[in-house]
Order: sequence, then structure tokens, then C-alpha cells
Amino acid sequence: MRITALHLFTADLAALHQFYGHVLGLPVRVGPQQILEVTVGYSRLRFHPALPGTAPFYHFAFHIPHNQLDEAYAWCRVRIPLLPFTHGQPIADFPNWQARAFYFHDPAGNILECIARTPLPNASAVPFAATSLLGLSEAGIVTSDVPALTEYLAATHGIPAFHRGPRLPHFAALGDDDGLLILTAEQRGWLPTGRPAAQHWLRVEGKQAGHEFSWEHPAWHRNR
Repeated sequence: MRITALHLFTADLAALHQFYGHVLGLPVRVGPQQILEVTVGYSRLRFHPALPGTAPFYHFAFHIPHNQLDEAYAWCRVRIPLLPFTHGQPIADFPNWQARAFYFHDPAGNILECIARTPLPNASAVPFAATSLLGLSEAGIVTSDVPALTEYLAATHGIPAFHRGPRLPHFAALGDDDGLLILTAEQRGWLPTGRPAAQHWLRVEGKQAGHEFSWEHPAWHRNR
């Protein structure tokens, strides 16, 4: 599965414009209805103005070349504060996923991740730069019923459970190494901070098994 676009709400478009455009050096533009679009490799992040009085936050991850985790960490560390994973260790090791990652916040409180997945053929010999953020790897989805949403996405969009797991009552990964939807129960703590997950509107666009899809969650919480 490939995540081609992720639509999110934010309460601070100006700060995100500065962060993604000037700190990370990614291409940004402001489109109609004040939607901030950030180009991340083959993917687009689209930040919509949040409803008044709300401060939504999300989790999402960027692919990086699987042989450049240390380079990516060093590149990010001089630009932004990075979050410790556990016991002060900076790098998260996910052996079942054959992946390693590190985390940081953007100014809106979104929990960002750079992840290097060994199974992907994306090794690079070019020095790490903003262009080494290859695309969206994960999108976090918060729900009151993980098993039901897992079945719904399989039935409506053909998105399977991730073959590397896990699939639990409160947490599930759907998709494949190229792109994952990370389903988590409300109030379950996000890695690495433990901040309780909260449900906010989002829209995911992508390609699964040759078919394009666009899905809103929760559909009733659109920002008109």
C-alpha cells in the first residue's frame, strides 16, 4: 500500500509552514481555503485549518533510505529536538518489522517518525537531505473499535492486516512495508511519549493493489 496524501487539521498553520518549509526544507505552498500542502517525496501532507477552540494532533511517519538511519538522525538532530525512545535511548528497534526509527514533534504537537525499513529496496549513496524523506510510511488512526475498523478497511478498500503483525484488540497495523495504517484505541499511549491517543478527523489517500482509495475518519467530523 502506498500513502499518497494525508489530510489533517491544525490550529497553527503559520508555525507548520515555518517548520516544514524552513526547518526541514521541504516544498510547501498554501492553496485554496488556506490549506497548507507539504511535499514529502511521493506523498503530500495537507494541513487544513482546525475548528476554533481545537488543537488536534496526529502520528505519522516518513520513509528514509534503509541504510541511512544514523545519517538521518544526525541531520535531524541539528535542526530539531529529538525524542528519546526508552531509557534515554534515541533509536527504536522493531525487529519483527525489520525496522529502526526515531521520533520528534512538529510545532502542532504531531508525533513524527523517521523509519528505515530493511525490506524496502531504497538504499541510497547520496548524502542525507530533505529529499531523503521519501514519502509517508505510516498514518496513525485512532478509533473506539480497532477490530471493527480493521474488518471495515479490509472489506471496503482491500487493505490487509500487516503480515509482520501485530493484530490486537487495541492496536493493529494494516498494509505492508511500503505503507501502513496504524490503528490504535482511544487513550492508548502513542510511542514514544505515551500521550493518550485522541480521535480527530483525517483523510487518507493511497493506492492498494493497483486501486486508488480515499477515506475519511471519522466521516461525521468534517471541517466545513
